[in-house]
Amino acid sequence: MDSLPILDLVIIGAQKSFTTSLKTYLGEHPSVITHPQQELAYFTDDKEYKMGYQRALAHYYKNIDYNAHKKMVAKSAFLYISERSIKRLYDHNPNCKLVLSLRNPVDRAYSAYLMECNYADMEFPFNEIKSVVEKADDSYWPFKLFIDAGNYAKHLQSIYKYFPKDQVKVVLCEEIKEDAIKVCKDIFEWLGVDDTFVPDIKVYNPTMKRGSKLYAKLAHVLLKQSPILRKSAGLIMPSYYNYKIGNFIRRANKTKQRYEPMDAITRGYLLGYYRESNKELEEMIGKKVTVLWSK
Repeated sequence: MDSLPILDLVIIGAQKSFTTSLKTYLGEHPSVITHPQQELAYFTDDKEYKMGYQRALAHYYKNIDYNAHKKMVAKSAFLYISERSIKRLYDHNPNCKLVLSLRNPVDRAYSAYLMECNYADMEFPFNEIKSVVEKADDSYWPFKLFIDAGNYAKHLQSIYKYFPKDQVKVVLCEEIKEDAIKVCKDIFEWLGVDDTFVPDIKVYNPTMKRGSKLYAKLAHVLLKQSPILRKSAGLIMPSYYNYKIGNFIRRANKTKQRYEPMDAITRGYLLGYYRESNKELEEMIGKKVTVLWSK
């Protein structure tokens, strides 16, 4: 692997926290190369990891001309919740820079739930999420994805076991919304590329209501995007062409309608659940999230 180009920066999460948009912005820089797929699952998918980095490189960076003067950027929005995956990234490149984009964990949980609804996977209404919280079982995928993924302080502690704080940049969604160009410029400077470059700022991968349930299932079969969510054993990321077809179907199947907001009772319950975790996170990163995420 010594002769292969390694990843210089990875956006490691959190899911539904502008990670796709951020990857796209960074990838527009002439001194940066990234993958066309929304996710790189090499570190999170056991089967794919066993196939080796060379195979992953050929798969995700297909037809991309590597250049020693360019920085390689990847996005793996579930990586931050798996210490094993973090260790794999460290083994790949202990000097890699990590970007962790964080959103109000209550909003992130609901957005993740709605995304799964678009894949025709969900069998329970979100106002029953209290039963998932009370289950508190890491092996139960709804708890892992919807609830525990929002316990950011816990996961950041796992990250700091391997990567020093100066290699981890925590960005809040509110900061991206307020001034995405500034966020990108800060990352460009940190990455060591021209920070005067201005990317095209727009929102990518918004969560909208699906159209056809049949088309949603078809796109799901082609994409198989989320290794931790797939209930069938042995599924890995799609081929380059399946990805293009599946993503086209998924985009075409989106309507212009948004889902209804979360009900007030469920929101209040989740705000209470995350209160202590948010306080701990605030102490770790020095950003006032307890007030910011209190509503």
